[in-house]
Amino acid sequence: MIIGLLISCTQQNRTTESADTINFRELATDAISQADTNSDINEFDCVFNNDYKGLTTDWLAELNIKDFIWRSDLEQALIAKKQDTLFVSQGGCVHFGFLVELKLTNDKHAIGDSIFWINKALELAKEFKMDHYEQMINQGRIRKVQDNDTNVWFEIDDNDTDDNLFYNGIEIVFNGQEKRMSISQYFN
Repeated sequence: MIIGLLISCTQQNRTTESADTINFRELATDAISQADTNSDINEFDCVFNNDYKGLTTDWLAELNIKDFIWRSDLEQALIAKKQDTLFVSQGGCVHFGFLVELKLTNDKHAIGDSIFWINKALELAKEFKMDHYEQMINQGRIRKVQDNDTNVWFEIDDNDTDDNLFYNGIEIVFNGQEKRMSISQYFN
């Protein structure tokens, strides 16, 4: 009986959610609880449209991107790019976000190769019509604000601080052999 009790106490609950990328719904839920723990905000009190699948699918259709897989556990579309994968999402409840994240496989570029990473960000900005990113990169209006062995982050200038649109910048993350780069923005 003691052995059975020890085994049941040491088992971990596993979820079907993958650690592949950012889960917008989880981030939004965390933001809600941190912003106002006394509030009874629920899914029906959303300020924005949180139909991630519908919004993301429409966004991809506008971009003529038809080949993707929808991952409902991540609330993201996965797009194969040769050996690499793009994770794309649009929507939100309290914050309405746009995310484009590139997961690189077998890439040999160093985290300090800013030219390569900025050019990759520019390619994604063009492909996903994130015009402000494209404009700021082309104008050189970016700043490296974090730089270490596993993470580099570039801020971009905001051309209109009153429009309630915030730019998270360009983030490059190395985790062992895995390399990720993301650009994202959100309405608050």
